[in-house]
Amino acid sequence: MMSVSHGIRQKCIEKGYEHFALYGPENLSINKISKEIGSSRASFYHHFGDIEVFIEKLLDMHWRMSQQFCSFGARECENYFPDLYLLLEQYPIPLKFSKQLFLNRNIPAFNYLFMKTYNASASAFILKLFAKQFGLHQNDEDTYNLWLTVGESWYSRLDINNLSAKKMQKLAEEIMNSVLKFISSGLYSKMQK
Repeated sequence: MMSVSHGIRQKCIEKGYEHFALYGPENLSINKISKEIGSSRASFYHHFGDIEVFIEKLLDMHWRMSQQFCSFGARECENYFPDLYLLLEQYPIPLKFSKQLFLNRNIPAFNYLFMKTYNASASAFILKLFAKQFGLHQNDEDTYNLWLTVGESWYSRLDINNLSAKKMQKLAEEIMNSVLKFISSGLYSKMQK
């Protein structure tokens, strides 16, 4: 049986994770989180000491969520379109958390975790699906770099207020079509020389 103290700590982490995802790290409010879980600021400081330790716990939670996503995706996704986007649609808060990490990449710990989770999902299943979707060489470094470029563009344009699978897939298709059009243009060939 979970102790009351541990239960409050876990509720605080879960609510903090949601607040980080929805409002960004700069808007984390100990008062608001404590109030929403029916606790006090004193309880927060008892469990975490300060906001930096709390944020570390939120980052740990995101890593665990990302590992679950990778495990499930590796089992369930057969195709890049639409399977990946149907799966992402089921993880709105973790996806919003990732977007916050992306937007705050100037903070080393956030950049590190963004890239760590991004690379974990690539190696677990996404890069294989991406290569298959576009007829690329699965283990090619250029394929990874292309996927990284497309993915970063996707995150930069991702609308966290509309995380429907259809909207996210459409965005990915638009970006990839632009990249493929550029690659096949004469301009790209001239740049390679």
